[in-house]
Amino acid sequence: MGWLFRKKPAASGTAAMDSMVLGQLHKAGSDLGQPHEVDNFLYFPDETSARLAADRLRTSSNTVDVAPGAKGRDWCLKAVVVVIPTPQNIAEMRARMEAVAHALKGDYDGWGAPIVPKP
Repeated sequence: MGWLFRKKPAASGTAAMDSMVLGQLHKAGSDLGQPHEVDNFLYFPDETSARLAADRLRTSSNTVDVAPGAKGRDWCLKAVVVVIPTPQNIAEMRARMEAVAHALKGDYDGWGAPIVPKP
């Protein structure tokens, strides 16, 4: 299963970067008309903030996991959202993730999705 990830771009380039990733998924053979499990990554300075974010996102996400960050200085929240990856759906998902991260002094690091093959 192939994964395409990206790092957080400058605010002015988020739509262009999202379009680029969607194009890469399409080029790799992913069926963008089918639901994809989109992984979103958010980082918070402490566990309390990460768990509050998880509570806020759990209603719109299929799964939400919180764990210590890889470097041990922060906390990582992974929210998996099942969505048909249209530009509008991705923009709405991103806006929700960024709003939650901002409200709790966290950082939205971006999204990635597996390739969903065409039937």
